[in-house]
Formats: sequence, C-alpha cells, structure tokens
Amino acid sequence: MSITTSARRKLEMVASVTVACTISGFLYPYFFQTQPSTAYLWHAMFNGLTIGFVIGLAISVAELWYFQRHGRRLRFSVYLTVQTLFYIAVINVSLIGVMTFHMVLFHDNTFPQAFQSYEVQRYLQSNESFKVNAYALIVIFSMNFLRQINRMLGQNALLNFITGKYHKPVEEERVFMFLDLKDSTGIAERLGHKRYHQFLDDFFFDITPSIVESRGEIYQYVGDEVVVTWTRQRGLHRAECISCYFRIAAAIARVSDRYERRYGFIPTFKAGYHYGQVTTGLIGDIKRDIVFHGDTVNTASRIRSECSVVNRDLLLSQDLLQHLSISSYLTPESMGKIRLRGKEEEVELFSIREAA
Repeated sequence: MSITTSARRKLEMVASVTVACTISGFLYPYFFQTQPSTAYLWHAMFNGLTIGFVIGLAISVAELWYFQRHGRRLRFSVYLTVQTLFYIAVINVSLIGVMTFHMVLFHDNTFPQAFQSYEVQRYLQSNESFKVNAYALIVIFSMNFLRQINRMLGQNALLNFITGKYHKPVEEERVFMFLDLKDSTGIAERLGHKRYHQFLDDFFFDITPSIVESRGEIYQYVGDEVVVTWTRQRGLHRAECISCYFRIAAAIARVSDRYERRYGFIPTFKAGYHYGQVTTGLIGDIKRDIVFHGDTVNTASRIRSECSVVNRDLLLSQDLLQHLSISSYLTPESMGKIRLRGKEEEVELFSIREAA
C-alpha cells in the first residue's frame, strides 16, 4: 500500500516531535535529579523516556490535527494561551498517569494506592512539578518555534539558510507555476476587504495539501496569486507539476459546498507553467530571502496572463511539455505560437485537459 506525500510529511512531523520529546524526557533526570543511586537514576530515566514519548505523541497529534487547522482563526494571544494551557494539562496528566501506572504494574498497588504513593505526592507537593513543567514547556516551545519559523520562511527554507545552500548564487533548472484566481477584483468588491482576506486564506489553505502532495514548494503569495516551484527531478517526474493543477481543482470541488455557504460562489482559477534555468540565491539585508531570478520566472507569469486571451485555464510552454512524460489521462492541445508581452520571440503554448 503506497502512502501519499502529505501523509508521509504528517507522519514525519509526528515522529520527529515524539522522538525529540522522548529523548528530552530521558535526559531530564540525568541533568536535574540529585539522587546518588545509579539504580534510582536509571529508574527515573526510564520513567522520563515513557513520559516524554506520551507527551510528544499527544502534542504532535494535537498540533497537526487541531491547532494548525483551527488555531489560525484565533488571535495570537488567545491561540498562545489555549496552546499553553493544553501543553500544561498534557504534561501533568502524562506525568501523573505514567507514575501511577508504574506503581500499579511494578509495585502491585491499586490505582488509589498508586496515586497516594510517595513518588506521585512528592511531585504534586514539591517544586519538582514547577521544574518539570518549565523544562517541558521550553523544549516544546523551542520545537514549535523552529517549526513556525520554517512555515513562515517556506518549505525547506530554514534548512537551506542553516546549511548555506544558497549563500552563493546557484544556477539550477526549475519548473514554475503561477496560479491566480479569476475575477479577483469583482470578488474583492463584493466581499469587502476583510471577508476577501478570509476567502484568500481559505483558498490558499485548501490548495496547500495538493501542492505538498505534488512535491511542489510554495515560493510566494502575491495578492490573489500563488507561485509554486519544483526542482527538475520533482517537477518532471510523472508530470507531478501538471498533476498539481488537477489535484487543486479536485480539492476545491470537494469543498465547493462550503464556499457556496460562506461566500456565495465557488472559486475558479487559471495557471501558467514554464521550465528553464534560474539563478537562486539570498538577497537583502534587514530582511533576507531566497529568490529566483531569470527569464523562466517572467515567462511563466506571462503565460499565466495568456490564459484569459485564449480562454484556457491551464497553459504551459513547449519547453516544459517536451520534458514531460504525459500520462494517458492527460491530453495536450496546441494553442499555436504566441508573442508574449515583453518577449521578442514567439513561444508555442499548449493547454492540457484530463481525458474524458
């Protein structure tokens, strides 16, 4: 049974957070316990490992399936308060639960006896609970901070910053897709600025899993437009870059009823693709960013603009099409050679539709 890219990324996130919390829990007694007994230390480290595993699993699952999905609508102060209270609850329930089960399983106590045991009561009545909560919160917030920074910078951007991959400009071949909404000006006038922003937030949120599943990287949002890029290997393999468009269309169709209820219409969009060489590197001083320069990016944008002219929702250049292995369910259609705005040479464009 094959696993989707989105599902694999979610599992990797759960696994990485759980492993980090497990290791942190295992190491806590070593750094903070003052008991001289080696046997006691190993006993405490085993408990810490178990507690860390439970905390990491609970928090990563909650982050993925609740906070990321529903928390984006909350004000940051409210979101942070709810998240912190949840963390504290998970930490203490996990700690007391693991210690209680340990006393039941290994010391033949009943649950009431285990709860009244020295270990549990010492934790509840001493400053140990404060130390444990502070340590756990620091570990968890550190991991979430790095994850949030990575999300703000973009997929793999933090890793590229750290490794210095684009510290010096690099030439590489990439696929670019410019996708924007149809009639965005009319939509903004009908909805007003605030509701239009909520609509864009919903739209970009709903299409992101399709982009991730197609192994694309979100380069930037520009108004009602999203720019997605692929490395040569990822974009051309099984025409994943083109499949991205149809995955997005299917994703919006699945939630079309929600858009009808909230906004009174279903969003439609158009996309332009191009493939070629770009120069990738870091620019800026106060705000550093990884950017792509080159005619490939500009041409992809111009191709997207031609969608309205030739009345097609998806257009791509011949340069991209000739590198693709088109599946049997996709049918290309030539639009002829077109002189793009700002270009001297004509470019042959193609539309692609799914086979009936």
